[in-house]
Amino acid sequence: MIFTSSPKTKNALALDLTAALIPVSIWAIYLFGARAALLMLICGGCATLLDFLIQKLVLWRRWGESISPFPFLAGVLTMLWFPVTVPLYYPLIAGGIVAVSRHLYIWFGHRIFCPSALAALVLKYLYPFEMTRFTKPFAYFDPFQIEIDPALVSAYQVKTPFDVLMKGTMYEDGAIPQLYGFASGAMGAVGIACLLLGGAWLLYRKVVTWHAPMTYLVTLLAVAMAFAPEEVEMTAYGFLYLLCGGVALGAVFSMNDPSATPRTNSGKFLFGAIAAVLTFAFRKHFGVDGVLAAVLCCNLLTPILEGLTRQSDYYRLRKKDVVFAASAPIPSPIEQEQEIAEEEELSPAEEPTEEITEEILEETNVRPLEEVSEVTMLDMNDEEQSYD
Repeated sequence: MIFTSSPKTKNALALDLTAALIPVSIWAIYLFGARAALLMLICGGCATLLDFLIQKLVLWRRWGESISPFPFLAGVLTMLWFPVTVPLYYPLIAGGIVAVSRHLYIWFGHRIFCPSALAALVLKYLYPFEMTRFTKPFAYFDPFQIEIDPALVSAYQVKTPFDVLMKGTMYEDGAIPQLYGFASGAMGAVGIACLLLGGAWLLYRKVVTWHAPMTYLVTLLAVAMAFAPEEVEMTAYGFLYLLCGGVALGAVFSMNDPSATPRTNSGKFLFGAIAAVLTFAFRKHFGVDGVLAAVLCCNLLTPILEGLTRQSDYYRLRKKDVVFAASAPIPSPIEQEQEIAEEEELSPAEEPTEEITEEILEETNVRPLEEVSEVTMLDMNDEEQSYD
């Protein structure tokens, strides 16, 4: 998932993403032990190595262009969707999927899928039993054991808030354990407060925008409250619905991957709303978390959403950039005669050159009307980011 675009450099964007991942990664290691750290390192290392080989041997890029910190960060993010009990070879598979999916593009520089979301969903589909064995926090396992004894896992396995909520009942411990990460679940999905802290940092650094994730959360809350079971309190059910599963993890990171999401603000609103409806539908009818599947479905819709919304955003120009002729005051006949006389008196040496005119236009930030149609999306939104 990774950022490359002006005005931030690749190194600055990598540092911002690292800072956003640090709180939730540390919390996952605190709750689930050294095995969580080892899983992240294996997945990140595998993704980095394979991405380097692809760029060097397949894309024939130079050494400086082949080495990037972003595959490692994407691998770490992928493992946050996993339970700590998975075998040690699962991160190798996930890292390979991350590396390959980073180089699958479709339309206008868009990736087909968000790499971390695709890797996590493929593993959930291939190994549904192992990927849903969630144990209670502080049940540390041997970090170097390839596969953990199933009997040992069963001894510490507990129901997650998502499992309880999908049965139409309320999670007895309430929202506090979910918010501060003491509930069971995926390594990164349980640290809601840490995820929000990382998301706030990305927003503060203007690496991501609020449009898609906020729309996703608000829409999902509204739909959950509208279809809440009759025997539970509607508002409490809605907020617990947001805290369970991978909603927060998906909203903070997967919804903010500009390489696989629309670049227009209107498109981001539609992306978040559609993803929320799909998440609820998958949870309601299939009993699965649905966040990853919803994100990947919307990734496929990204070219359509951007195409539908690009025209409206394309012509929304900044007032300071364009001066329309209709808004200019109409001079009186006397003023027109004076202007004509002054122009006739000017000698060729005194006439302003084309270079001076262009310099003045750049300094005053005014563009001629014939150039209005050439304004690009990046001119209208300097803070748009894209992934490399």
